Order: sequence, then structure tokens, then C-alpha cells
Amino acid sequence: MTFMQESQPELENIKFLEATIIPAQQRFVFIVGVSRSGTTLLRKTLNRSDQIAISNENHFLGHLYAREGARFKFRRFGDLNDDENVRRLVAFIYDGGLEASSRLRGMSKHWHWIVKMVDRNEFLNRVLASDRSEAGLFTVMMQVYADRKRKPIMGEKTPSHVRYVPTLFDWFPGAKVIHMLRDPRAIFVSELRRRRLEPETWPYKQLRHVGPLFALYILLETSFAWLESVSLSAKYRQQYPDKYYRLRFEDLVAGPEPHLRRVCAFLEVEFQDKMLKQKVVSKGFAAGQVGFDAEAAGRWQSQIHPWANAWFSFWFQKQLKELGFPCKSRI
Repeated sequence: MTFMQESQPELENIKFLEATIIPAQQRFVFIVGVSRSGTTLLRKTLNRSDQIAISNENHFLGHLYAREGARFKFRRFGDLNDDENVRRLVAFIYDGGLEASSRLRGMSKHWHWIVKMVDRNEFLNRVLASDRSEAGLFTVMMQVYADRKRKPIMGEKTPSHVRYVPTLFDWFPGAKVIHMLRDPRAIFVSELRRRRLEPETWPYKQLRHVGPLFALYILLETSFAWLESVSLSAKYRQQYPDKYYRLRFEDLVAGPEPHLRRVCAFLEVEFQDKMLKQKVVSKGFAAGQVGFDAEAAGRWQSQIHPWANAWFSFWFQKQLKELGFPCKSRI
């Protein structure tokens, strides 16, 4: 069990949880990683393709805590073979129940998109027509986005799903997973800036007025999340050599075309020049800039406090060197 995880809850509804394997001929793409590691940039880039529609964050499988995953909240509605239970679940999503149920943050972005852009009856009918398993619900959630975009390859981007890659491959045997990695010091600087600007959720809202404690919390949060992500990456590369692709954020922004061509080859889709036409839309330092922000790879070096740099360089010296990140081990 990691710093950010709980043990998996007991199975509460066997019929609802029965595994469904989606046919391999259906194509899925999943983007995982750590928050602030470039997953949004990759999603927007791949969505420029005429073939790919990757939906936004949904935390269906799990969140910082496993029970915060939408699937665990949906289990309270019992056997979904009962149509009335399906109607109650859809009402939970559309009438604010899912929004109010989170202990950590509001409803994830893709659920907001569904509520705003998809008619309730349409979503209800899609769920009723599915096999009503967890994999089936997850597919409905992605399919409705892909259908709106009129693209054949569906997928989703939720960084915390990095913990559930085996589940993704169990449910979707033909899927491809792209794991974004970034220098943890850059993640720390970006996350610290983001949370200072928007301390909307627990515990950032409570800690923002205690400067040193606020920074320390984010440093520890980044450290544990990044180390877990790197450890899982090593494991996944061995387990799924043909279905798993690791991409460094630094490589993507410094040389977008060659790396996007490799990603497209991995996904077996055609590379298109328009994938290179991006607008920086994150809450980073270059928001609004057109094109890839190559300077983002090293900007952290002028923004990070020496003690934080020393922390990461000392404790993660081995991992930084293995991944090709600069490292000075003095502390």
C-alpha cells in the first residue's frame, strides 16, 4: 500500500463487478502518469488526429484513495441488471450526487462534460444497452465522447489510473497505454505554483496560509507519487512490452515531431502535421503560447528552492540518472 492509496474495498455487488472483456478489435488508448507530467499536452496532441478521441479525467478506476474512484461509488446502487438501479445511478451522476460525494475534490472533468453535453436519456439508454459491468460502464463513458468527435479510436486520460494499468489490459486486451514521465523537480514547481493559485480542495485550502508546511506537503506528495509512478513504469515495461509506451515530457516538448511519430507508430495511426499545432493551455508559465513550449523542460531550475532541489537530487539520485535527468546529489 502506498502513501496515497487505500486497500481495495470488499466486493459489494458480484453481478455488477463481473469482469467483461472488450473485444480486442476495438481500439483504446489510455494516458497515465503523475499530475503535471504532461498528460494534458499529450491528450490534446493526440486528439488532433482524425482517428483518436481521448476523453478527459474521470477517476473511474480510482483517485488518490481507491474508494474515491467513481466505480466504487456506483456500487451502492446494487445489481445493475435491475433497470431501476441503472436509473438511480444515472440520476446520481446528473443530479449532483457524484459531485457532492467526493471527499477530496469536485466531480472530475469528463463527468462534467457528460452532464453538460450528453442528454440524460441518451446516457441512460447507452448504459441500459451495455452489459452493465464496470468495464461496460467505462466503455460507455469513453464511447459517448468518441461518438461526439466522430472518431473510431477511443480512450481517456486520468493520471492516477497509472495504478490500474493491469485492470485496463484485463478489460481491454487490445488497448495501448502511454505513460508520461517528467523530472520530479519540474512537477514539484508546477504543482506548487498551481496549488498556490487555486487552493480549492482539501488539504491545499487549509495549508495555503502555512507557507513552509504547504510547500513541504506538496514536496512529499510529489515524491511519493513520482516514485510510485517510476516503479510501476519499470514493472509495466517488462510485463507489457508491446502495449505499453513510456514517454518523457522533456523529450516531447524538445523534439515533438520525432517523438510523436514514434507514438503514432506505437498506436498504429498515421502521423499528421496538425498534431504539432498546439496552444499552451495549462496553468503553467507559458499559457496561451502557440506551439510546444520547449523551455518548459528546464524552467524549473530557475524556480525551485535549493533545499527542494537537494531533496530530490539526493533521495532519487538513482532514478534520476536512470531516466536521464540531471542530478547533483549534494544535500
